[in-house]
Amino acid sequence: FSPDGFRVVEDSNHNANLGIQLIDSIIERRGILDLSEGARKFARRTARKKGKVVLDSFLYNANARKGWSVPNQYWTPGVLSPMPIAGKYYMVYGNDFIPPRELGRQNSARMIQELIIDNAGFCRFHRTWAEEMIPEIIESLFGLKEEFLANIAITASRINSRNSSIFWESERNMDYVLTFLKRKRDVDGCTDPELLHWIERFETNKHEAALEFWYEMHKGTHESLREFE
Repeated sequence: FSPDGFRVVEDSNHNANLGIQLIDSIIERRGILDLSEGARKFARRTARKKGKVVLDSFLYNANARKGWSVPNQYWTPGVLSPMPIAGKYYMVYGNDFIPPRELGRQNSARMIQELIIDNAGFCRFHRTWAEEMIPEIIESLFGLKEEFLANIAITASRINSRNSSIFWESERNMDYVLTFLKRKRDVDGCTDPELLHWIERFETNKHEAALEFWYEMHKGTHESLREFE
């Protein structure tokens, strides 16, 4: 797969055939690559035999015993947040540093706004105007704006009551967050004291800091999505 001397047509066709054979092997369960129970289960099973380095090369969100999904395509802690549903945009994925507890709260607010769009059948690409206008549309058509918003909040709370997100199993997740924090400091020039605090925590004890960071996000989510205060 060296770029030196790469032949666009011939080598691309060769690589495509390799991809087809790989996919066929997965579907037909040929060889050792059995993904019938998902990549997470396969990686954990392989790690028991080959060492945890196998699992540590896999970046993913874990849910309950077998659930998993790769994060959305943004280099930000929000995509690895312990939300009840991963893979959708029920989280903040902006480039700003947000302290983890506050990030959990903002993730929850984002989830509620996304549910408004989902339940009204709007594409989220129109969220800038749709989030504000949908409740007003519901009011103008049915006179049920407050009831609509109340039911969205209850729905979010009930979904979160089944939140089975699992603390990061792969060290790659921890490195993903740490490198984001360092980039904010070294490239973007952010001097937020809490950002510097978390970088120091990660550099002192990465696993302990990662656990605390994850649970701070978790706290922010749960305290925000309670139906009753």
